[in-house]
Amino acid sequence: MGPHVHFDLTQQWAVTAGLDEIAECIARADVELDWTHPARGSVGNMSRHFGLTACLWAEWYLYRACRDRSCEDLGRALHCVQDAIAHGVLGLKHVRHMAGLARDPDDWDAATLRVRRAIERRSVSMLCRFRPAQ
Repeated sequence: MGPHVHFDLTQQWAVTAGLDEIAECIARADVELDWTHPARGSVGNMSRHFGLTACLWAEWYLYRACRDRSCEDLGRALHCVQDAIAHGVLGLKHVRHMAGLARDPDDWDAATLRVRRAIERRSVSMLCRFRPAQ
């Protein structure tokens, strides 16, 4: 989804969720996951960006974020869930894109309204799950 979603929108959603003081930290950790765990780096890295495994990583990072009060783990959780939704089941949207059959799943502007709303809804939900424990 790129820096627009992983940084700009994540920071905006964090502020909206009442996490103003740590919104930039959350957004920085979200966008940095592409650099610290690039999908092409290994199967383990790829699992953080695609399909059901990305959802599992998101829950693991969110658990750690709430347990340790870690804005970094919260950002990582958001990245995983945002990518899982954008890339589709098993990352098939990327396969179709590479075959010239579909749009780039990382292009926010070309994403359907349904996909954009799902990413925002899940992101805000996770941010709110983190907030009450403060």
